Amino acid sequence: MPTTVPYSIRKITTGLILTCVVGTLLTYYAYIVETTKENEESYEAMCDINAYMSCTKVLTSGYGKGFGILPENSPLYFPNSLYGLGFYLLVAGLSILNTNAATFTIVLLSILSNICSVYLAYILYILRNICVVCVSTYIVNAVILILGIKKLQLLFEIERSKAKPE
Repeated sequence: MPTTVPYSIRKITTGLILTCVVGTLLTYYAYIVETTKENEESYEAMCDINAYMSCTKVLTSGYGKGFGILPENSPLYFPNSLYGLGFYLLVAGLSILNTNAATFTIVLLSILSNICSVYLAYILYILRNICVVCVSTYIVNAVILILGIKKLQLLFEIERSKAKPE
């Protein structure tokens, strides 16, 4: 007998998926900006506002691949935006599963993504530049963490209410 998913869980799941769609679009755009600039020196991205607000400068810097810590010969040395794409697609997929394990995984992954966001925000400070696309993904990551925690709390509440004898 199929169980119906409570409205509160569906609402948070929808929020998670929509937030992941926004994150996917942002990171895909970042990937396009970075790869286009590498192939076309004269390329100017829409996110290049001025000398101190330029996503192109940030994305094509030494920190734009492998988080600036992996060596160029590493098999994991590719644009940071591809890590973001994988993260958002994985979280969106896990969001569909309304289980404690899947939601706990979302929370753990989003904690890791927020740690990466803090590190990358520090890199923006080092580069003396603001990347609008990057900062937007940091906000998306924070929203995913908040929604993931809320969903996990609701799932635990539902589980507790089912376990209580009436």
